[in-house]
Amino acid sequence: MAVKKGSKKETVNEAEDTVADNMAENVEATEVGVEDAAETDEAQCSYFIDMNWYQDNDRSFTMLTASRLCPSSQKKKIPKSETALLKTIADCCSKQEDYITPNMPLLEMVFRLFLANSNQPMNLGRIQEELQQWLSASAEPRDVSIPKLKRILDNDRYYGLRPIPLDEDDDARISPQSD
Repeated sequence: MAVKKGSKKETVNEAEDTVADNMAENVEATEVGVEDAAETDEAQCSYFIDMNWYQDNDRSFTMLTASRLCPSSQKKKIPKSETALLKTIADCCSKQEDYITPNMPLLEMVFRLFLANSNQPMNLGRIQEELQQWLSASAEPRDVSIPKLKRILDNDRYYGLRPIPLDEDDDARISPQSD
């Protein structure tokens, strides 16, 4: 059946096409919005170095952390307490230009960020921002996207990095012990 230009049937078909196009655009926008919202939620997920993890895994936080001291701090008496080590790194070592370098593994960089911040919990958005600052002078681009950071941190089996449970406020796991 031929449809005359300007007929009611043509107008109805155009209206249906317009509605279908608008619905498709709304679905696309909703899908993008859901992805953005999920990434925003992920960015708010906070992590910390779980001090209990070291005890549970027969590892030494002090030994692992002492090996991240800068040369000038290594020449001094190495602090024995977790608190003193974190303070030394935050006050001195993290100020060194080579404290975090682009050729380090990403998880090592993140661990050093927590050391530099005295193991204060940080969300993925802040971790991403700080990594981008450290990597800004690098000629080689690095993927520090929120989903990649989340995947790497969630699979850590070496540094004791753990997410903060939303229903738990356990300062004993976060706070370093001072001797």
